[in-house]
Amino acid sequence: MSKIIRDPIHNIIEIEHNLIALVDTYAFQRLRRIRQLGVAWLVYPAAEHSRLTHSLGVFYMSKRIINALKKNSINFDLESEEEKLILVAALLHDIGHGPFSHAFENAIRTLGGTFDHEEMSIRIINECEEINSVLKRLGADFPEQVCQILKKEYPNPSVGSIISSQFDADRLDYLLRDSYMTGANYGKFDVDWLLKNISIENATFKSIEGQKVVCINYDKGLNVLEQYILGRYYMYIHVYYHKVVRGFEAVINNIIKRILQEEHRELVGYKAIFTLYTGKFSVEEYMKLDDFTIIAWFNEWYYKTKDNLLKELLHHFFCRQPFYRVIYSPTSPKEFRKNFNELVSSYKTEEERDYYFYEDTPRNIAYKDLYVTGDVLDEIFVYRKEEQEIIPLSAVKETMISQTNLDSETIRWYVKKEV
Repeated sequence: MSKIIRDPIHNIIEIEHNLIALVDTYAFQRLRRIRQLGVAWLVYPAAEHSRLTHSLGVFYMSKRIINALKKNSINFDLESEEEKLILVAALLHDIGHGPFSHAFENAIRTLGGTFDHEEMSIRIINECEEINSVLKRLGADFPEQVCQILKKEYPNPSVGSIISSQFDADRLDYLLRDSYMTGANYGKFDVDWLLKNISIENATFKSIEGQKVVCINYDKGLNVLEQYILGRYYMYIHVYYHKVVRGFEAVINNIIKRILQEEHRELVGYKAIFTLYTGKFSVEEYMKLDDFTIIAWFNEWYYKTKDNLLKELLHHFFCRQPFYRVIYSPTSPKEFRKNFNELVSSYKTEEERDYYFYEDTPRNIAYKDLYVTGDVLDEIFVYRKEEQEIIPLSAVKETMISQTNLDSETIRWYVKKEV
């Protein structure tokens, strides 16, 4: 018997009976306690949605893409086992995310750690006995094959592209969901029309001629495809790279940096964060970490620590006081260095500078063509009926995407307001 879930984006999501056991695992339910947008709820108060709701949304969008490809394609020969494999990969694609999603992961990496949520997803699928046993009941090779899809190594690239590409179920869901939950409507697009105009075709592009790829009907779907690509670009500007969101990510970064000091080893959670930083942790230990756990530790540190600097950083988090932002666009390396030196010399102590200065250089690219990715299969393909060709979007010169320079990088310095 299937399970029905009501969702604000897709309305009704139906989970088939053979996948319910996967949804009910501890590892998957843990995603309820990890917010999809990290600390963006400090800027957009309604952005409380979780990685679990997004994962269910990706599952639903994968179904819609599969059904659309079946209906619109002449030679779409997806086997039932592969279809099931795609849906399982959709459910598990974010299973490895840690507390605060990308914010916590970026903090560990910025500080020199090696944590990566995609690698963690692979570890959970292989090492979590509960997940692994459910997958093997679906098919003996399911754990290995799901990992192949998540690592973009599955033999049939068009199968993997449904989960991970520039036009995939993941992006279709998170743009619609994040727009709705933040109230920032930049990510809305006509998903129904795009799905009406996708199909599996044999590429005519030189290096992969004859290979099956997912493509969009150029004549009917180009404008909506551009809407989708531009929507993602603007969502990065206004939500994912929002100056205050990134300011709170800087606060999180420096709280983690401070707690890793030897003097804090007796505080609750120190050992878990240290093992995460060093990469020497088990899947079982990792499963205990979520937003609720970390915030509880933050709260205890705030009241128990005798470290005034740590307490002050935690005060920034709990009382919604982001670091002050200075945006700088250097005209030359010499000017950049001069302004940088003037800024950091304004701090009274080296310790103050270490914990109240953070450099952020977000880069936003609307569309990553083959010159950026190096992989033509990571492109979005379009079908031009008149020319009888299936080619990458970047090879079409008359699109809004190709004619507009939508590749930006900004330097932001986050500092104490007094500085």
